[in-house]
Amino acid sequence: MKILIVSFDKTLVDSLKEHLAQHEVYTAKNAEEAITLSPPDVELIIFDAISGAISEEEINELHAKKFKTQKYVILYDELFPVDPKNIHPPNKVLVLRDSPPEEIIKRAFEEKKEESSKEEGIEIGASVPIEEELKKEEKEEVKGEEKTERLKVLVVSFDKKLTDNLTSALKGKFDVEVVRNVKSVKEKGLKADVIVYDAISGSIAEKNLMELAEIPEIRNKHFIILVDELFPIDVEKIDLPNKIVINRDAEVGVIVSEIEKISPEVKKEEVKAEEVKKEKAEEEIPEEVPQEVEEVKEEIPEKKEIKPSEGITGEEIPQTAQVLVEKLSDERFVRSLLIEAISKELHGIREEIKAEVRDYVKDVLESAIREELERAFAEIGITKIIREETRKIVEEKLKELLK
Repeated sequence: MKILIVSFDKTLVDSLKEHLAQHEVYTAKNAEEAITLSPPDVELIIFDAISGAISEEEINELHAKKFKTQKYVILYDELFPVDPKNIHPPNKVLVLRDSPPEEIIKRAFEEKKEESSKEEGIEIGASVPIEEELKKEEKEEVKGEEKTERLKVLVVSFDKKLTDNLTSALKGKFDVEVVRNVKSVKEKGLKADVIVYDAISGSIAEKNLMELAEIPEIRNKHFIILVDELFPIDVEKIDLPNKIVINRDAEVGVIVSEIEKISPEVKKEEVKAEEVKKEKAEEEIPEEVPQEVEEVKEEIPEKKEIKPSEGITGEEIPQTAQVLVEKLSDERFVRSLLIEAISKELHGIREEIKAEVRDYVKDVLESAIREELERAFAEIGITKIIREETRKIVEEKLKELLK
């Protein structure tokens, strides 16, 4: 089968090509390159829609100008989602771009059955909305939790190669979930037993870890911090009592081994916490509930009269209630209250999203710069240059001494 992969993410492309070795795979960085250089008889298009709305336009351009009948596998990003309604190709399926390559390829070759599609009221080849995809994944996660009590490992990294390797190595032994930002750690870290934090972003990662250390429910979790020599952090400043530091260039087996060592300790802590919770619950349960209830009933007065000295007279109560009823029945008053409350919530959410996007962009930029530096050092042979320069200096010094 001829397959076209459209993405500028080299790691993603290489990973997919490796799993599609038995097929004829073509690649393009964007829609323009795909239209110009790719053959017209490709049967499947895997499109990396990381740029959200811009990607929607590119997909529609591909469909309009060249690939009208092909199946589209659209890899979408939670941070910059796409709207299936805006995407023209009818034969499409949406998959999270953070999914393992095996899952992406499985969905790519999946054929929808006509009968099941009709029963669900879905047109054959129609896209599955993002909300349904997410719900499906959540249901699978819940189902998995019911079947097993394995340790939950949260991997925090935007390095797809690292997360894929870790997920593959931990699969079957632990319940693994991958997130990319500190906001997700705050939400999902509460249920995690071990948090593997990739500190490739240097000072940003250090700041985020210090922020997590201020949250009591997360602070005492077991952390494995993957540090990078090019962007080092001061681990001692981070107030996490249960932290282990590993070089991020180490073999994945080293990380897995550390998690396995932590496992018995976590289980002991869970048993102890459960015992404490049980003891506390037993202490709170009264021995003779009916008797105490009767005593409480006797203490409650049947009617309490409000005295004038208390500030409100008996005559003022109906008037106050009437004013309140009139205000609540005023549509403009109620609407203004709702608008004010919603505005406050939206402002907070908007600022939080801005901060997360800013951090994400910084992380991506630092990662890209690091890769470029490493590539540049490799190309110019920095080690050889240092050796040659050192030799020249030593020779000059020796000549001076001999004189």
